[in-house]
This record gives sequence, structure tokens and C-alpha cells, in this order.
Amino acid sequence: MRLNNMYSTGRLILACLDISGAPMILDYLLRNKDDFEKFEPERDDSFYTLTHQERMLEAESILFERGEGARYYIFDASDPDTVIGNVSLTHTNGPVCILGYRVDPAFRRQGIAYEAVSYLLGLLNTDEGPGMFEADIYPDNIPSRGLVEKLGFKLAIDTSFRGRELLKYILFNPALKDN
Repeated sequence: MRLNNMYSTGRLILACLDISGAPMILDYLLRNKDDFEKFEPERDDSFYTLTHQERMLEAESILFERGEGARYYIFDASDPDTVIGNVSLTHTNGPVCILGYRVDPAFRRQGIAYEAVSYLLGLLNTDEGPGMFEADIYPDNIPSRGLVEKLGFKLAIDTSFRGRELLKYILFNPALKDN
């Protein structure tokens, strides 16, 4: 399933960025470093450099062109120069699509993650889309667990990653339910 590189929900802009977006992404990551690191693997200082973010965008472009995944950066439609979140979809052309997302704490509890994720999942919920979506969440990330449960995901198993417990949530593609 091929995705486009930009969508609008009216309130939000969801866009895959090229290398020129690296300064915006670096600003977003640095603004939210302490908060994001609570629920993500530990990063070394090189992650928070312009060079690293440019390389990440180049890799994201390759995955997008291959139809293997996409990272959509979220912008408020009234401020298209400030990244306020992102949604990543990996293995979009395979049987399982892995979902990831984060939102700037200043913009949480406004339905932004729900709006962005549900919109993108809606695009993939077709006969040609992945059969299943997966989200791995740390147990203490209660807001994230609430989001995926609101989207219809079900807890599948407990697992661990780098010594930390993870909860694996899954959602079967409703378009393939009867197939």
C-alpha cells in the first residue's frame, strides 16, 4: 500500500519531511528530550545533532520510496513551521505494520495523537493494507495505552526490550476481517 507524503485533517498537517526539515525536527526533539526519554530507549548525545537528524530523514525517505514505512510529522495547521508530534508506520507493505507516535507535551490531551493515528490507520485499513497493526508500549505509559485501546487495539502479550517490560498491543485490519 502506497501512502502520500502529506495529508491534512483540517486541524492538522501530517507530512513526511525531506532533509530540509532537520532543523525543525531537532528543535522538536530537544524541546521534548526529557519527556520523550521516559518512554523510549536511551539515546546518546549524537542523536541530538543536525547531522544525525539529516541522516534519519534520508533513511526515512528511502523507506517511504520503497513503500516500507513512513514517519509523518504532525503540525498544527495554524503553525506549519513547528513540529508538534510524529507518527511512524513501519512495514506498511508487509503483513504487520508497526506503529509508533509521540506528541509534544504542550499539545497533549487535545486529541492530536488520536486524530493523526486514526487518520493514517484509516488509510491503511483496506484490502491491500497490512493484516495487523502492532504497538509496543511501556506499562507505565498510561496515556499511550489509553490511546491504542481507544483505537481498538487489544493487549496481546507482555514482553521485554533491553531489560524493560513492554506491552504488545495488536489491531487486526478490519477491511480483512471476513477474508
